[in-house]
Amino acid sequence: MTDAKFSWYGNFYGIAWRTNAENPIAVPLFVKEDESQKIAEIVKEWKPKDIHLSFIEKDDDTYAICIYQEADSGENTGLYRSGMSQTGTYGKIKNMIEKKSSMWNPLRAYIQIVYAKDPADSSTYKNMTDYIIVGRLEIISEAALNSKKFATERDAHTTLGGYSVKDTTGEN
Repeated sequence: MTDAKFSWYGNFYGIAWRTNAENPIAVPLFVKEDESQKIAEIVKEWKPKDIHLSFIEKDDDTYAICIYQEADSGENTGLYRSGMSQTGTYGKIKNMIEKKSSMWNPLRAYIQIVYAKDPADSSTYKNMTDYIIVGRLEIISEAALNSKKFATERDAHTTLGGYSVKDTTGEN
């Protein structure tokens, strides 16, 4: 990925979680329909085998999520969001990932872009994409960002790392 350049999009409401056949689905929630449509159109073009979904666990018991398509060159868009608590649903999803990845039946993870008229009311959610399978799923520590393997995640973290949920309440 030496010549790839990323524009990191972090201005979405947050992450919701779903499951499909005991596999996790990370759901970036958007509160502006036009923004969700724009990102959905980009994500629909991604090749599933090249999609990366990384959870970056921070020392302060929060995590960040980084979603992008691996690319060798060109301009690319990725999603990055930090400041979310490692407790609650994320803890359950993490346990599911760890348990299933140690079993003979391989884990499949998905992403799905969703517009939420009211993020507190799931009945207002509108799926902007179908489930999109992820080619690589990683749970890493913030310290792992120093590794060459996670250069793209480091770029997102450096660009938007200070971005937290409370900074965008009510925005997209």
